[in-house]
Amino acid sequence: MFLAFDRSTQITVALKVVRDESRLPGDDEALRQEAILARSVGHPNVCRVHDLAPSPWGPILIMEHIPGQTLHTHIRRKKAHGGYKADEFRKIAAETCGGMAAVHAAKLVHGDLKPGNVMVTDDRAIILDFGFAQERARAASRRPGAPPDGGTPNYMAPERLRSGGASVEDDLYAMALTLWEMWTCRVPEPGYKPRAKPMRQQIMFDVPASLAIDEVKQIFNGLSPNADFRPAARHFRFFNPAQLTTSPVQLPRQRLNAGPPLGRGQTATFHPSVQALLVTYATNTPEIVGELFPLDKPEVTLGRQSGADLCLPEATVSGHHARLRWQQGSWLLEDLGSTNGTYADHDYERKKQVTMIHGGEGQVGEARIKLVHFSPHSRHHKWSQQFLQKRDGMTSLLVRDHLMDAVNNECAFAEWYEAPMQVARYELHGPNRQVSDRPTILEMLALRRAAARVIELTEMLLTSMLPVVAGRTGPLKFVVSMVGPSLEEARHVVEQVVSQVRGLLPDTIELVATLVKWEPGKSAKSLIE
Repeated sequence: MFLAFDRSTQITVALKVVRDESRLPGDDEALRQEAILARSVGHPNVCRVHDLAPSPWGPILIMEHIPGQTLHTHIRRKKAHGGYKADEFRKIAAETCGGMAAVHAAKLVHGDLKPGNVMVTDDRAIILDFGFAQERARAASRRPGAPPDGGTPNYMAPERLRSGGASVEDDLYAMALTLWEMWTCRVPEPGYKPRAKPMRQQIMFDVPASLAIDEVKQIFNGLSPNADFRPAARHFRFFNPAQLTTSPVQLPRQRLNAGPPLGRGQTATFHPSVQALLVTYATNTPEIVGELFPLDKPEVTLGRQSGADLCLPEATVSGHHARLRWQQGSWLLEDLGSTNGTYADHDYERKKQVTMIHGGEGQVGEARIKLVHFSPHSRHHKWSQQFLQKRDGMTSLLVRDHLMDAVNNECAFAEWYEAPMQVARYELHGPNRQVSDRPTILEMLALRRAAARVIELTEMLLTSMLPVVAGRTGPLKFVVSMVGPSLEEARHVVEQVVSQVRGLLPDTIELVATLVKWEPGKSAKSLIE
């Protein structure tokens, strides 16, 4: 690296040249790719690349000059003065995660994130060496003892150490391990497992003690051997009084994506198959959940019989249940005198007409449909199918198997962090009915509304920065996990939640709750059943 002055733009820049003694075949192309990829990101926490210029020594990468020190050096200096303060840690962590989120938003992978590739200045943290490690990988792998796909083994995820292959999930692991190193002030050995023993036995300084429990939990999850539990970089959150919000809209909770909004031309004139109906729930035929029915005419019929334009093979849907008519980008769902009725979202009364806008949902019999803007087998459709495999389409709560895994992960965190954990079990009771019975449509609608509001209120009362773990455990049962509050605090939260949600339910349906305390060694199954 050289410091230089660009006379044409009158700014100080950094020049990156590969020295002859370390040059490998393909390095010129690697520098060119780094220039192309880095310029496609454009984020204040990712090093800017201005140009790529030829020279007698090979291509020179002209980069933003960053007057500071690497995070590796910064950590060593902080270690000599007692480690990081909580706010220092939060600032560097938030900016590193922000830069990585920008890299991933551009559909790119860094492949070699570590403290040595993060620069720390007086006002920001900046990710370096973007793209170079990956482009250099094949040539580097030919050196004795080199990792098979570039990168640094100390910061590789378990699956990459086993099989190779940089990925977004591997970047997330490296990012969490970089933040872990800021806590411990020690470089991890390849394959080191921070979750293997309690946190307090490994931390040199008391940084985590000053952080919110959610801030600690997301790093714990980022270090999970199961890539599914690693939060996306854009979802890593660190406390900032000016930005903290408990609005559920801004919590990073997974939701079904309806696709991009309609363009002006698509709302002014009907275009066949631009919009479609996604089946999100069906009581009797769960195999049709995730199916997509393109809307190819401005007026279509929906029903169970084969003569309907959209044939929905669900027993509670009438032969000719409803008609859909296009109206300037939205659809009017008209009930045709069905046996089990048509319902709007968050409403208990049967409707003769329901207006469905982009992303809106409705219910026909015991099947739910969502108006979306994507085509069959598209990226959005495949993502929706994956979502509905993990989550119940009626409530968006985790289904049983995935709930078990998530609660076991919560238990592991509570044990690692030595924190209290409680599980609130909620049930809806109808008139003279057992919870195990087949629920009525009214009870299903009440369950959907109750579950959404219970989670919203729980996150608000706990001042959550992360979405709570919640899942459906029966026809009218669901659970919510809470790590951090004591038994008394959790009881107070549950009492407030129940008192507020009861007012949203029909008079014939009651919401009741039971609180279960977790103890070390207790399994997820014993907590939720």
